[in-house]
Amino acid sequence: MKARKILIVDKDPAARQKLADFFQESNYQVDTSGSAAFLVAHIIQKNQPIILLGSQFEEKISAAEVVTLLHQCNKSLNIILISDENSPEMLRRIREKGIFYHALKPQSHADNEELRSVVECAVGDLGAVLT
Repeated sequence: MKARKILIVDKDPAARQKLADFFQESNYQVDTSGSAAFLVAHIIQKNQPIILLGSQFEEKISAAEVVTLLHQCNKSLNIILISDENSPEMLRRIREKGIFYHALKPQSHADNEELRSVVECAVGDLGAVLT
């Protein structure tokens, strides 16, 4: 039985599916969505400690606003932002809101392995901040 749960939220369905397939092969129970509204509702209804969060959603809401909402719903979430955006201002705002880690979108198997290591760290050390 898959006990470790993660939720992947990103507007890009292909990116979501690639990450979902990778983590399912790594024995994670994976839920996915492109919707920030689904994400907030899911967090309110379930204990979901690990979130892989893209920087764009179906709704017009910033990642910083989503992170703020999520932490208001559950302060113990570990949110891993996956984004190719390199705006220092945007990253600074999101880090101030309390993300666990920022990673670039995986482009190779080595990138996936790095992301898995970050998720393993988040699973083993809920509440810690690496950023």
